[in-house]
Amino acid sequence: MKLPIYRIALVILLMLTITGCSLLSGQGTGIFLPSPGGTEEQVDEDLKRSRQPKIPLTDGFDFPVGNRNGAGWAVTGYDFMQWSNYSNSWHPGEDWNIPGVGNGDWGELVYTIANGVVIFSGWNTALGNIILIEHHLPNGDKVWSQYAHLDRRMVYKGDTVSRRQQIGTVGRGPENRFAAHLHFEIRSQPIPANAWPRTAGHPWVRSRVLEYWIHPSNFIHSNRP
Repeated sequence: MKLPIYRIALVILLMLTITGCSLLSGQGTGIFLPSPGGTEEQVDEDLKRSRQPKIPLTDGFDFPVGNRNGAGWAVTGYDFMQWSNYSNSWHPGEDWNIPGVGNGDWGELVYTIANGVVIFSGWNTALGNIILIEHHLPNGDKVWSQYAHLDRRMVYKGDTVSRRQQIGTVGRGPENRFAAHLHFEIRSQPIPANAWPRTAGHPWVRSRVLEYWIHPSNFIHSNRP
């Protein structure tokens, strides 16, 4: 005996429902699908990669304070690779503020120097509020910019940022222990936000410091938009 057409359609629909199939192609749920036949470790790595933000290429570098040329500001504190008696080490960055104003630049805006992604935004007992940003250059190189002693942080880990975006304000470090200024670094290696060129109280030799840190102003001047 032949079944009516509507009963055949009902049976087919029931079978599709049980097996989890769908008649609507391309209506995915957005669930990440790992590599076919991958091991558990490979699946974990695939999942991690799928959750990582896409880092935009840089289109040039600007200065982190003042206008895009850094006008009105200067390195008035410790300069790059100047010996610091305070930390008993080579100073791996530049200390920027407005000359002659004392703490008058406290709360002034800080900008990201280039397109990138925030990989750390948090507090450190030695440096205060810190933001660390990863930048991808068109030639395939990477650098990392760090902004420390901040009073406020306006971006958070995983945020994609654009050149000259406001990311924080100038502060005085933990417990306001410093005069207001921005401690600014550019790094050539992916080291932790609280990294400092000293181990167990002993300073690194100059050549080792230069393996991890770059002269900030020289790098920016060489990579203007």
